[in-house]
Amino acid sequence: MTPSSPAGPIFLMTAAVLLTLVSACSPAPDADGEIAQALALEAVDPAIEAELVVWRDLMPDEELEALRALNEGEADPSLMGQFIGNSPIENQTGTFNVVEDLDGVVARMPGYILPLDFAEHGQAREFLLLPFHGACVHYPPPPPNQIVYLRSAEPVRFASLWEPVWVEGRISIERVDTDLAASAYSMVLRSVTPYET
Repeated sequence: MTPSSPAGPIFLMTAAVLLTLVSACSPAPDADGEIAQALALEAVDPAIEAELVVWRDLMPDEELEALRALNEGEADPSLMGQFIGNSPIENQTGTFNVVEDLDGVVARMPGYILPLDFAEHGQAREFLLLPFHGACVHYPPPPPNQIVYLRSAEPVRFASLWEPVWVEGRISIERVDTDLAASAYSMVLRSVTPYET
């Protein structure tokens, strides 16, 4: 078909109309990709009882033993090399070694949240769960296997970054690199509540 043939303009107009209709029927992506994120997150069943998971549970036994031996001077100092240079984040030491049995577990964990996005003042959908106050902001980030990347389909309201919380959700073994830290685990959130013993 040549541009001068009568079918050329009709074909082009039909293609333009179809493209417009397809675009109009598709959800418009927002700046943060919130629609895609919300659709991608599978809700955590509220009927499943959460297992208590503490920070040492995220580190394999052999890694805990190696760190203990280094700390007590019972290991060759060259062993320290395995904990350096694993993360793309400056000043973040440690490894991405994980406890495979945690994959898919609905867990309840204590910690401090650090929002990575702000939908509106005082709420976000993406956070880092950290074992101590000020990590990634005032202090270097903890090891990747001591950080959990949190995400929620609905915005989560938070009052303070300095108060500990309990989070509940489904853990996945997933490496996530953010501007602040790399994590070896992620969690789809079910709830965030103030820390109470």
